[in-house]
Amino acid sequence: MKIAASTSCAAVIGHPISHSISPELHNRIYQALGLDIVYLAFNISKDNFAQAIKGLGALGFIGFNVTIPYKETIIPYLDSIDPAAAAIGAINTVKIDNGKLIGYNTDGLGFLDSLTINNIYCSNRRILIIGAGGSARAIGICLIEHNPREIIILNRRMDRSKQLALDINKFAKRSIAKAVNSVPEDVDIIINTTPLGMWPNVEQSPLEGYVFNSKTVVCDIIYNPYMTTFLKRASGQGCLTVNGLGMLIGQGVKAIEIWADKKVDSSIITMVYDELRNKLKQQNSIS
Repeated sequence: MKIAASTSCAAVIGHPISHSISPELHNRIYQALGLDIVYLAFNISKDNFAQAIKGLGALGFIGFNVTIPYKETIIPYLDSIDPAAAAIGAINTVKIDNGKLIGYNTDGLGFLDSLTINNIYCSNRRILIIGAGGSARAIGICLIEHNPREIIILNRRMDRSKQLALDINKFAKRSIAKAVNSVPEDVDIIINTTPLGMWPNVEQSPLEGYVFNSKTVVCDIIYNPYMTTFLKRASGQGCLTVNGLGMLIGQGVKAIEIWADKKVDSSIITMVYDELRNKLKQQNSIS
C-alpha cells in the first residue's frame, strides 16, 4: 500500500479495539478498488471521546466506523442521521461531508446478508436476540422486513429488553417483539449480540449451561475468535452455527459504498471473505 499526502483516511473507533480486523478488511477492499484510502483503528477512552470525534473531522477523515461501546454515545455529536439509523437508535458508520457528520447503521443489513449467504431465512421463525445494545437494535429493526413470527429479547437488564421490544413493535406497527428473562422453548434462531466471548476473554459465553435444540440455528456477531465458546457449545450439540465474519464484511462493504460512493463487486467480497476466514482459522487453530 502506497501512502502519500493525497491519501484519504478512514477509521474505526472503539474501546477495546486491538481485536479488530476491520483495517485489514477495508484496506484490502480499497486496494482491490484502486482507491487512495487508508483505514486505521483507534482505541478511544470515554474521557477522550469528544476530543477524538472533533479530531477526526479536523484532520479531514472521510468517515469512520463506530463499535463497542460507542454506537449510541456518538449520536449527540452528529449533524444529521439517516432515517433508518434514526429508527434503530444506534450508529456504526459516520460519513464526514464538508465538515458535517452524518450517521448511518449498516450492522443489521450486514448481519442479514450473512444469513442469506448461508441459506438461512427468517420468515415465520421465532428469533431470540441476546443483548439489547446497538447491534441488537440494528438486527431487531432490520429483521422486520424479513417477516419473522416473533422476535424475543433476552438481556440482563429487563428495562432495556422491554424498551427494545417496544421500539421494534413501534417500527413494525404490530406486536411482534417481547422481552423475556429466560430462554423460551422452540426458538428457531438464537443470535448473541453481546461481547461475551470476544478476544481476549474467549472463555466467556452467554447461556451458560443451556442445552441447545439441534434444530436451532445459533449465531454470534463476534468474529474473533472465529469460533466462540458459545458457538463451540452449540456446534457440539448439533446446531448449525454462523459467526460474525459475514456481518463484519457486510456492514464494512456498505460503509465503504457510503464513503466512496462506489459499488463493491461480489467477487471482491468473496475474495476478502476467504482471506479473512483462513487467517482467523489459522489464528485459532481451527480446521
